[in-house]
Amino acid sequence: MKWHEVSIHTKESNEEMLSGFLNTISKGVSIEHSLDILKQKIDNFDDKYRLDPQDYPESDIRIIVYFDETADISSKLQEIHDFIGSKLLDASNDITINTKEIDEEDWENEWKKYFHSFRVSEKFVIVPSWELEDYEFEADDKLIKLDPGMAFGTGDHPTTSMCLKMVEGVVQPHHKIIDVGTGSGILTIGAHLMGARDLKATDIDELSIKVARENLELNACEDDVVLETGDLLKSESGQYDIIIANILAHIIDEMIDDAYTHLNAGGSFIASGIITEARDSIVDHMKHTGFKIEEILEDNGWVSIHARKE
Repeated sequence: MKWHEVSIHTKESNEEMLSGFLNTISKGVSIEHSLDILKQKIDNFDDKYRLDPQDYPESDIRIIVYFDETADISSKLQEIHDFIGSKLLDASNDITINTKEIDEEDWENEWKKYFHSFRVSEKFVIVPSWELEDYEFEADDKLIKLDPGMAFGTGDHPTTSMCLKMVEGVVQPHHKIIDVGTGSGILTIGAHLMGARDLKATDIDELSIKVARENLELNACEDDVVLETGDLLKSESGQYDIIIANILAHIIDEMIDDAYTHLNAGGSFIASGIITEARDSIVDHMKHTGFKIEEILEDNGWVSIHARKE
């Protein structure tokens, strides 16, 4: 399969607004900071990293977004241009957009330049498959081994990292759990590491199912997970102790009533992928449905909510 890569060079101050929009119209977004920006953010940068400057923008940031070969790339580019033209972005006249086609294999290899091991919570550590042999971990670390492929959900995006923090705090071994829109399978793997063994993961995207299956196998948890295609909770007949959904705000809103119906009494709904502007309406809908809000996390313009069925 071929993919359309759209590369947008812009000021760092535009990162949150642009990446938030691009996540709503694409298969995924990656952000590359110039080495000057990275050096400002990381202590002793030159001692810790040996990076090729050619792999990074010369200045500011580069936001890269991907569309599969079936997408109407002309209409997608028009949406991006319209968004940039309608928002008060810094130095909007200097924003440049470039496009190219890439093969899936080439895209997957690009991950190895930018995706490295990192700690996402007190216990969870994300380790890409190509760094497993070299990673030095603590005795209590719970390693999520990941090969993201074309399915996003690597743990470094705030929506995923906040979900993992909630999974760490909520999941117990006896819980029956469904992960809706599983993507790379990362949240299901996290639940398995917390001891859960009655797990189901669904996604409407066949490519995500393929990548999730590979990651479940990499983490030796495939025998405890039912993995299948599914459209949210529309065809679900079972009851669960925990429903996890890291998708988008309008889709979360669409499934709140079904989540309440398919949760056991006292069950938890962990919802993420919600932009800050949509937080209040989502919370109001949850409360109106009967949920009690247990926790709200916010990070860089994104919101995750832990709601409990009373």
